[in-house]
Amino acid sequence: MASKLINSSGKVTQLRAVEAGTRHGPPGDQIDVEVVVQLSTHPDRAMGFKLREDDNRYAHQAMFDLLRDAFANNFTAHLDYSIDLEAGKKNGLILRVWLTR
Repeated sequence: MASKLINSSGKVTQLRAVEAGTRHGPPGDQIDVEVVVQLSTHPDRAMGFKLREDDNRYAHQAMFDLLRDAFANNFTAHLDYSIDLEAGKKNGLILRVWLTR
């Protein structure tokens, strides 16, 4: 099954920054990311992205900054992410982040 692009909105209930290469999730459902976020509306899912020196570093740093603002100020975060729900996956990769009050 292929990953599907999903949009979810909610309050950020958990925001983690971890070392590169440590991965998040159980075997068979891991994501290789440095930033992991969970939303109030989907507490069983975790979404994340890399914070590495690559072509996406500025966009990913901006997404991390937005998520920190959402967590600190109780803003609603909106995420577009890729996840294979049909295969029972609970962890996905974030492509886009925006906030609303």
